Amino acid sequence: MRWLCLQKTEPFFAVAVSSEVGDGEHTLFWTDRWLHGRCIEELAPCLFAAIPKRRTKQRMVKEALTNRAWIADIKGALTVGVIMDYLHLWDLVSATVLQPESEDKHIWRLSSNGQYSAKSAYEGFFLGATPFTPWELIWKTWAPPKCRFFMWLVAHKKCWTADRLAHRGLPCPGWCPLCDQEEETINHLCVFAREFWFHLLRQVGIQALSPQPVENSFLDWWDRANGAIPELLRQGVNSLFMLGAWILWNHSNRCVFDGAAPSIAGALVMAGEERRLWTLAGLEDSPFYLFASEVSSCLGLFGSRC
Repeated sequence: MRWLCLQKTEPFFAVAVSSEVGDGEHTLFWTDRWLHGRCIEELAPCLFAAIPKRRTKQRMVKEALTNRAWIADIKGALTVGVIMDYLHLWDLVSATVLQPESEDKHIWRLSSNGQYSAKSAYEGFFLGATPFTPWELIWKTWAPPKCRFFMWLVAHKKCWTADRLAHRGLPCPGWCPLCDQEEETINHLCVFAREFWFHLLRQVGIQALSPQPVENSFLDWWDRANGAIPELLRQGVNSLFMLGAWILWNHSNRCVFDGAAPSIAGALVMAGEERRLWTLAGLEDSPFYLFASEVSSCLGLFGSRC
């Protein structure tokens, strides 16, 4: 059976599929990879350019080799390059012997068993891509879309913190608006942030996961803490981490734009109010709410519903 694919994916499938010729009835002579795993366009590019495009999509190997019918497909000018490719191709196809009792085989090169699967095709589109580690923590964690998008910007360092403003030559405060001790970056864990996380996590009895003084990167700490959480509670705790990060960002913005004073108690009140809004938005169906329902020490943050 011939491979069927959309025009936009033809180059991808051309690379991903190789053919083993049997009877030659289901392999395209000019475009399939049947000559030592390569196609004629690669082996004889000048000659291939002299073949009408319509013919390259119709001529099968069996038909082409019968009485050397492939020679009649050459319609362009016989330049030196075309003649050299013609002689080279002649030698290659002359060694080909069809096997009438065997069907052609089309091998999917992106899987170990040679069989096509949608999964292997999808993964093939990302070969050579640079992996982005935090994607699973961000997009598979239950939270409102605005919060997940915010975390995506955090991971890509695209939020307008002091370091980024300075890099663009824009006016900015010299220090973190929450601790006034360190340079502000979107991923840093300052003294204020560490204390906030300790109190927030203590409300659900997991303060042992709080960032340590030696930890300076929020994303690195989140990744470490995620690995230390039992799988049963992981979704809920990750939602709590995303909630806390969202609160810290908003509290920082209030300090910068509204002149508010940094306040751990105020940030925790904001977290409680935000939790209530998440609940009204359907949090009962999320891993966050299920986690809260299973933790006996969660009354401080989640209220009497726990």
